[in-house]
Amino acid sequence: MDIGALLKERRERRKETLEEVAFRAGTDPGNLSRIERNRQDLSVNRLIKLCEALEISLSEFFTELEKRAGGNRLSDPTAAFDKETRWLLKTLKTVPPTRRRLILEVTETIAKSGRLA
Repeated sequence: MDIGALLKERRERRKETLEEVAFRAGTDPGNLSRIERNRQDLSVNRLIKLCEALEISLSEFFTELEKRAGGNRLSDPTAAFDKETRWLLKTLKTVPPTRRRLILEVTETIAKSGRLA
């Protein structure tokens, strides 16, 4: 299971259109479609906005992604991300799972506070 497919599955399970989710996430339907097909780089901030639009936390999203990978490391979890996000994910691999959740929660909080400013 890849990132784009998981986002699409979540959207379809909620019976929502690309337009509805894209509007709430502050993007356009074409961009969301490319993200769902892994044809568009995805930053952490964009992923957080999409998770919020789909009413799932970033930590829950990655937990689900890991679960679908059978508890194994994903073959290439960074493929859909930009350079900085790939670096962050590479670094996160060295951190114990409980600390990873904390880092994701802090990242989510920082992203939210930036949108409020």
